[in-house]
Amino acid sequence: MDFAQAIEGRCSVRQYLPDPVPRADVERMIALATRAANAANQQVWRFIAVEDRETLLAMRRAVEDRLDELAARPELAAYAREVRATRPSATFFAAAPLCVAVLVVPYASRMDRLLELCGATQQERDRLRQRPDLQSVGAALQVLITAAYTLGYGACWMTAPVIAAEQLEQVLGVEQPARLVALVPIGRPASALRRSSRLPLDAVLSFR
Repeated sequence: MDFAQAIEGRCSVRQYLPDPVPRADVERMIALATRAANAANQQVWRFIAVEDRETLLAMRRAVEDRLDELAARPELAAYAREVRATRPSATFFAAAPLCVAVLVVPYASRMDRLLELCGATQQERDRLRQRPDLQSVGAALQVLITAAYTLGYGACWMTAPVIAAEQLEQVLGVEQPARLVALVPIGRPASALRRSSRLPLDAVLSFR
């Protein structure tokens, strides 16, 4: 398929066949993801390809336990059912034959250091710099899920499980200063692909 077909055809997939994803395909997807545009070519992304079923189940339990913890908080007593209702959308990654944990490592540009010397707070620096580290990882994530589609797989960019980031990092053996930013389950789609709608172009594009 050409570039436009890859972009327009890709959609989020949340149900997968159990067929394993060959490691050659995993390596190809990640290799393409690492070609993404990124700040100062610092390549702040790291990837953990999780295939082990017990590890995936441990990850799911970590997210479920975290959601249960939130649901039990007094300040969320009126919303406990709402918190628990997020469980399916935060844990379906465990049903995929492969889940890629996407990490970010710290990055500080020259401008970041200069702003810090000027006394700018972290919040002010984030506002002025707009987190080039996370933008870089986001670019890699977009390439990753598109690459998965071109190879015949379905994938989904997930941030809901990151509510249990600390627990997931423990399960995966992530060492600081790396931090978990997303999970991407990948597998052969279990049903026909259905693209979601997009806003009309005139709602998102303007010219000056």
